[in-house]
Amino acid sequence: MPRTRKAILGALGATFCATALVGTAVAAPAQDDNGVADMSAADIASEARDAFNGARSLHVTMEMQGSGLDRDDPASLDISADRSANCVGTIDFAAGGGSLEIIRHGDDVWVKPDEVWLRDNLPSGQSDDAQELAGTYLRGTAQDDGLDDLAKVCSLDELSGSIEDSTTADNLQKGSETTVNGTPVVQVTGQHDGQDVTVSVATRGTPYPVQATASGEGEETTANFAFDEPVPDRTPAPGETVPWGG
Repeated sequence: MPRTRKAILGALGATFCATALVGTAVAAPAQDDNGVADMSAADIASEARDAFNGARSLHVTMEMQGSGLDRDDPASLDISADRSANCVGTIDFAAGGGSLEIIRHGDDVWVKPDEVWLRDNLPSGQSDDAQELAGTYLRGTAQDDGLDDLAKVCSLDELSGSIEDSTTADNLQKGSETTVNGTPVVQVTGQHDGQDVTVSVATRGTPYPVQATASGEGEETTANFAFDEPVPDRTPAPGETVPWGG
């Protein structure tokens, strides 16, 4: 399959490398000050990384904008994943590149693409099947060619690894205290791979990263995070599925 999955991972990586700065937390009442607002930028980033890596589950929504985006690049996604390799999510592609839904339970993976995505991504000899397959769940495994990268997008361990891949950013600076998505945060800014990055870290309760933004080279990505929420339990019925690659 094409580079679509790697584009998704790259876009996520840009915002998660911001968490080589930080992330997004769920607002909770009566939580105590966690002390991160009094720390240095480097220590805030470290606390946020530790909190992210210790989370049992993650819900991330991401939007990406830019004149250079093509049909393989994600314009938006909404993914929920946990440590047991359970995941549900949707991905919409830029420049009219279609959309798909993804579900994962362990090694079992289902994707439900629309007709536009199928026409762009099916091998040339199968392109005539796009209309028939649209709206159907294609079932395979996390090891299948073409599903393996999507399975990684849908893995909390892989997403956490994106942070471990980049544990520092240049010119880390501590920003102001503010509120993001209803959560009190302190912001940390820096540069990574030519992009300006801002991470907002919760100052109450667990110092989760609440939001990460990255901008530069004509692109802008915003990711919002929530942690330790249950992944929706969704499994396609057998009559709704066909084999991946079959």
